[in-house]
Amino acid sequence: MKAAYSTIIAFTLLLVTASFTSGVKTFSMVAPPVEGWFFRAVSGYPAAIRFEPVVLFKNGDFYEVSDEPIDQLNIAESKSKTPKVWGKWRKSGETYYLTNSKGQEHDYKLGNGNWFPAYPYTGAVKLKKGYQKVSGGDYGNGLNTLSIAKINFVDATHFTEGSNTGVSTPAAKAWNKTSAAGTYKVYNNTIELTFTDGKTVKKSFAFGASGRPAKATNTMIFIGGDAYTDTE
Repeated sequence: MKAAYSTIIAFTLLLVTASFTSGVKTFSMVAPPVEGWFFRAVSGYPAAIRFEPVVLFKNGDFYEVSDEPIDQLNIAESKSKTPKVWGKWRKSGETYYLTNSKGQEHDYKLGNGNWFPAYPYTGAVKLKKGYQKVSGGDYGNGLNTLSIAKINFVDATHFTEGSNTGVSTPAAKAWNKTSAAGTYKVYNNTIELTFTDGKTVKKSFAFGASGRPAKATNTMIFIGGDAYTDTE
């Protein structure tokens, strides 16, 4: 009887385990404790310079922030699908050393103009009414692109956003415009946008920094890993 009872329990546990792992997305690990949020200046083509946020985890990993908020990030899946946004970091004295997925090490130090602290939303610093992100440039052979994405925080709960993207060549030009609206809320390092059609999107968020000593500023924000500057 005891053997039969043990078999039933084992079979029940097997069914319960299967019900949680079959047909659903499983998160094999959650984000480890965070050491700090920063953003760095990166040179690139065709733009001369851009800013990108980086999270340093206490376990020695670093992550180049993208759309998904850290608390919703499937670490194992992200490392498997996008290994280039992960790396290792260490600190010696006042200098941070970041080694990317290719094994290349770069050093950063606060106050040198390429490494800055980034801050969560606490309510102490208020959002400005309007922000924009401009990208694009001259790719040569007459190919030029321009993309302007804007987000306006109409009041404490409502927003509008839109984009204007264009491509021009010696033979033709093309432009595309989009617009949307809805309600929003910001908490810690997450911004939650609920559109008029009912769709809700959560993205990573951070304030930029200014001054010495550095403090949070509302003249630059990061949404989904992209830097937006105020339009005032």
